Amino acid sequence: MATTLLSLQFPQHRGIIVSPPFHSIHSIQSTNSLKPKWESFLISISKNPISKIKITGTKTTISAANDENTQMGNTQMGVLHFRRLVVEGQMESAFRVLETTLDRTGRTDILDDDFCRRLIHGLCRNRKTSKAARVLGMLEDLGGFIPDVVTYNVVMGGYCKELNVGKAFEVFGRMKVEPDVVTYNTLLKGLCDSKKLDKALHLFDRMKLAPNLVTYGTLLKGLCDSKKLDEALHLFDRMKVAPDVVTYGILLKGLCAEKKLDRAMELLERQLESGCQPSEITYAILLEGVCLERGVEKAAEFLDEMKRRGCSLDVAMCNTLIKWTCKQGRFDDAIKFMVEEMASTYGCQPNAISYNTIIQSQCNAGRWMDAVKLLDHMITKGYSPGVLTFSILIKSFCKKGMVGRAAVVLDKMASYGCTPNVIIYNNLLSGLCKVGKVEDALKMLNQLSHNGCSPSVVSYNTVIDGLCKTGLVEQGLELLAEMKEMGLKPDTVTYNSLFWGLSKDGKVEVGIHILGSFKELGIDPDVITYNSIMFGLCKLEQTDRAIDFLGDMVYKGLIPDEVSYDILIRGIKSEGFSKEAVELLKELRARGVVKSMGK
Repeated sequence: MATTLLSLQFPQHRGIIVSPPFHSIHSIQSTNSLKPKWESFLISISKNPISKIKITGTKTTISAANDENTQMGNTQMGVLHFRRLVVEGQMESAFRVLETTLDRTGRTDILDDDFCRRLIHGLCRNRKTSKAARVLGMLEDLGGFIPDVVTYNVVMGGYCKELNVGKAFEVFGRMKVEPDVVTYNTLLKGLCDSKKLDKALHLFDRMKLAPNLVTYGTLLKGLCDSKKLDEALHLFDRMKVAPDVVTYGILLKGLCAEKKLDRAMELLERQLESGCQPSEITYAILLEGVCLERGVEKAAEFLDEMKRRGCSLDVAMCNTLIKWTCKQGRFDDAIKFMVEEMASTYGCQPNAISYNTIIQSQCNAGRWMDAVKLLDHMITKGYSPGVLTFSILIKSFCKKGMVGRAAVVLDKMASYGCTPNVIIYNNLLSGLCKVGKVEDALKMLNQLSHNGCSPSVVSYNTVIDGLCKTGLVEQGLELLAEMKEMGLKPDTVTYNSLFWGLSKDGKVEVGIHILGSFKELGIDPDVITYNSIMFGLCKLEQTDRAIDFLGDMVYKGLIPDEVSYDILIRGIKSEGFSKEAVELLKELRARGVVKSMGK
């Protein structure tokens, strides 16, 4: 190992020192890699308007467009193209065209306000809020376009859904129109979802508009989710609008979840006295609470009381009782209730959810044959099992490595005219790989399209992982190329499986080369990615390079786990530094970085 142990530097993680970060994966490689041909193109983009860049072969040249007529024609074509893309819902393409048009002309008067708003709404709907905010900012800066309050609310709502409340408040701070109650409700929900209740209550106290039921409901839910029931009840008592059945339901659900059934029943009486009639959802919430706190027998009594009160019981409530009976492992009682009592006592017929609940519970308890018998009973009673019913059984058998029984269920599924979906096939692929039948999994994957089912990224990931674990990494790479040809985008999981396979096979340099192109591929590496590369390097006794990758991992904001340090310590030990490896392990334990490692 080129680096001595005394000079080893580890990343800044819980007191561990970090060495200068690497700015390129390629710089960690032992061989000098050629610069990408498009490097000069990227440099040009950073310095010049994109509309003035032309690429000829591998060279980038900057051309000046001097012909005003040509510019005008290009602008008009750009605007028309932008509108067409918006209408077709191609929001990201529309965003790029708009950005280019504004960069070239600096004019907003040539654009239609309605199309700009539709673009902003579409980008937020597609979870591209940062781009929507960029459009909003460009239009504001150039002038001539005044967003309405709805547009601002949409952008803030997009950020809040992404739990990026800070950005939402930046938009709020630059609003050029008066906010409405939806504005405040949006921000309150974002704060509550981000567990920032103190800030939510502070914003509520300084609202300039009268709160509505949505405002109160948002805050009450946030408080209940955080188990601050006393504060929730206090806010409920201060409401300036009459609560509705949804408001009561939020509080009842919060009380029942915390096993405060007595207080929930008191609130129910208060609701009845106010003239707000409970809904079936209200009673379903209370029924869950009774099951949770007092058991199934008391829940059955509560159902009888609801019936006496004239509440119309539905199958969902009966299914709740079935679910909780199964949770106690009383499958026979659940079946008896479903078959004998639901119709005769409560006037409800079982549905697919009734059967699926018991079948799922039986599978979880390892009573697979009982689950198959219940499936047969379901069919004899005239119920048509759906894809979900068969999926429950197939998934359960595959998880336990009982692929043969899963295949029997698959055949039964076909005999009832039920077509398997990709999720069922993915479970079968996983089961085959689990028991080492990777070649059979590969055959099934190749037959999916012939069976009328298109394989997904998960399908390929499952088989690639199976191939790599059995030393068939070359076939895994072939599947990688195949999935790309099919238009499927490999993800981090895909490459992690390949990296582990390559590293075990002594071909870590191939993995490093692929990792170097992650940014271009739009893929973010994770801790597993780096661990697999470090494992491969340590196996080749290149632990010094593995340490460099650890530094790059932390530089990218990833926190090493115990596996990361275990790989490095084993690498250090394998290169003849056993004493130093033991000392490093002791130091890591003392700092609380690792716990169980090495025991």
